[in-house]
Amino acid sequence: MTPVIVLALSALVVAQPAEVRAPVGVVLTSRRPNTDTLAPKVAARVFEVAKREGIAELRDDAKAVKELKAAGFSDPRTCNGGQACSAKLAVLLGAKAVLIAVDVGKVGSSLAIHLEAFASDLPDALATADLTAREDKWGDQSLADITTFVRKVKEKLPIAKVASVTPPPPPPVEKKDDPKTDQPTSTTLTPKDSTQRTDLTSQADPAPRTNVGGIAMVVSAGALGATAAVFGVLAALDRAKYDREVKPDGMGNLVTNLTQDELTTLSRSMTLKFWTAIGCLAGAAVLGLVGGVMLSN
Repeated sequence: MTPVIVLALSALVVAQPAEVRAPVGVVLTSRRPNTDTLAPKVAARVFEVAKREGIAELRDDAKAVKELKAAGFSDPRTCNGGQACSAKLAVLLGAKAVLIAVDVGKVGSSLAIHLEAFASDLPDALATADLTAREDKWGDQSLADITTFVRKVKEKLPIAKVASVTPPPPPPVEKKDDPKTDQPTSTTLTPKDSTQRTDLTSQADPAPRTNVGGIAMVVSAGALGATAAVFGVLAALDRAKYDREVKPDGMGNLVTNLTQDELTTLSRSMTLKFWTAIGCLAGAAVLGLVGGVMLSN
């Protein structure tokens, strides 16, 4: 095989299109209170953006759920936004599939949206995004963040391949008999001194090992920390509204223009956001600590 043919084969290998992860399913992976109407709309918006960005072999929530049920999984919304459960859904969708998990929560008049993409052939998420928006303007307020998230997913759909063409070995050199050197030689069978034995043990340092588990813990801790910050801000906004609407009069009694139902809803919303932020913050601290220990080992 001549060098020209080798170069031609190399160019042919390089010219082959890269394999792409597919199909890509957009699936609702939670059922939060008061989101039965809004959550499907958010999933539909993510699907529309992915389609507009040119992602092929897309599955909307209805079609992806149908395929998952055919694979034996009853309802993806029972995952309750869990990462491990959503990652398993990607595996059920296909050997090279990607699942975009959509988790929507509603606190007061605000939406908290968590998006995360899982590939069935990778241990870590391809991309993640946390965003908040007002209930009445979520479409406009979340569009840019959803588009950025979808583009990150699209960048990681190609599967990298390393192809190489090994040139053929050179032809053997013919050795001509030399009458002067073609004489029998004597071989001494005396064993060598054992002290001169070469130690064949490799002294090379072992290759560095990537601690995937530790990295995943730290990344998860960061995601929980971001979620805690979001709910902390929302709780602070509710607290500020409560302070504006509920004020003491001159007799030491609390006076408000809100109805009892409105006051109860505001109080419950503030409490829920506060404890959600505390829970996420505690979880982030635990995951960060565990991840740090795993990375240090």
